[in-house]
Amino acid sequence: MKQSIIQASLFLALALHAAADSKVILTRAFVPIETTIPGKFDTLDAILPALFTLADQAADKSTEQVYVGGKKNYKDLIFYYRGVRTVGDTVIVSFAKGAEPYFSGAASFDATIMKSLTGTVMLYQPNTKGVTLEIDGKAWVNCDA
Repeated sequence: MKQSIIQASLFLALALHAAADSKVILTRAFVPIETTIPGKFDTLDAILPALFTLADQAADKSTEQVYVGGKKNYKDLIFYYRGVRTVGDTVIVSFAKGAEPYFSGAASFDATIMKSLTGTVMLYQPNTKGVTLEIDGKAWVNCDA
């Protein structure tokens, strides 16, 4: 009986959690589009990993999704994600060294990711003045695009 109550409580909690959606920014033809992904995420610490793993489940199916399977021959971007922090009025999103291919090369690919990332950060911290990428502990600027 006790196990049944625990299972029922767990099922109800998961159902309520799954019923909630969180806003994110994705793109369509390089234009930022506000949509939702499944799950309730209230902070940057929670929404960014969710964006990188759940973007392919966005409510607006016409948006471009490049985080999961977006770069052939590379792991999904979440694998390289190391965290987010705020320094003054700037949000710094950190990645491991292997993330460079996601942020270099074609300008269109870089713009798709950066518009989505920056737009989502602004949804959760609207007073932010900028978003900086950090790869392997160093500020990243795409010189290839």
